[in-house]
Amino acid sequence: MRGPRWEVNLAVLVREEGGLFCAKGDGMIRIKAAPRISLSGFTRICCLVASIACASTGPLSVIGRIDPPEREFTMVGIESELFAAVVRTQLAAGDGDDAYPHRLARFRYDARPYGTNTGYPEVFAGVEGVDPTLSFARASEREIDRVIDARKETLQSNSVREGRLVPYSQCAGAGVPVPPPPRGRSSSRRLKPVDVHAGCPKTPEYYLTVGLPIRGQPAGLKNTRDTRGERVRLRGEVWTILVDETKVGPAGWSRSQYAWLFTRNDEGALELANTIFIGVVE
Repeated sequence: MRGPRWEVNLAVLVREEGGLFCAKGDGMIRIKAAPRISLSGFTRICCLVASIACASTGPLSVIGRIDPPEREFTMVGIESELFAAVVRTQLAAGDGDDAYPHRLARFRYDARPYGTNTGYPEVFAGVEGVDPTLSFARASEREIDRVIDARKETLQSNSVREGRLVPYSQCAGAGVPVPPPPRGRSSSRRLKPVDVHAGCPKTPEYYLTVGLPIRGQPAGLKNTRDTRGERVRLRGEVWTILVDETKVGPAGWSRSQYAWLFTRNDEGALELANTIFIGVVE
């Protein structure tokens, strides 16, 4: 006749005739014990076995389920995923100046992070927490080269132009006022005022640069309003990346900076959640 059977959820232990069993993966480990054992003795054995025999099964929840390990990210890996998400979102943008990001007719990406040779900004934006080295250690020159190569492949696969900002002579910022006409020696002679935008392109061009990944929502951007006027309060897995948009047109050039915040959707893909305007230089 079979002896009594005991089940203990905390350690996934089972007492049967001839010994104890400890769950391990998809199998069982037999732990020899006396055929007859008191309930108090069996309880002490449960504690001992739970701490020793089942230690190699990983962290156990109350019902004995093995919890999955926390996902680990590398800078190069998450950066490639984020940059691809930025490009996809930009290509899918709608028309209209009120919405951001908006559809751009003539644009190109600088594959270098922040548009600099080092892959790091020369001057950080005056926002707390946007320094990428707070999330990942400063990347080596080789790692930055890998980032640039991966970005070029992403742009090529999406049929997007890649290139650096084209300098235009005599093309001042859009906010630069027209200077007054110079004074001539003779009152009868009028000199033509200098056109500070004479060298600007007649059709607007856009140049985009994308920074390096920032884990979470930076402290300086918490509880602030996005480009739609809504408060930004994100939870879970959040990634932030800075996007600079330089526009060069007949009225001069201007450079705007935005923070793009991404979260993961139900399919596990990164999806744009909010965009926050940081500042503009003209």
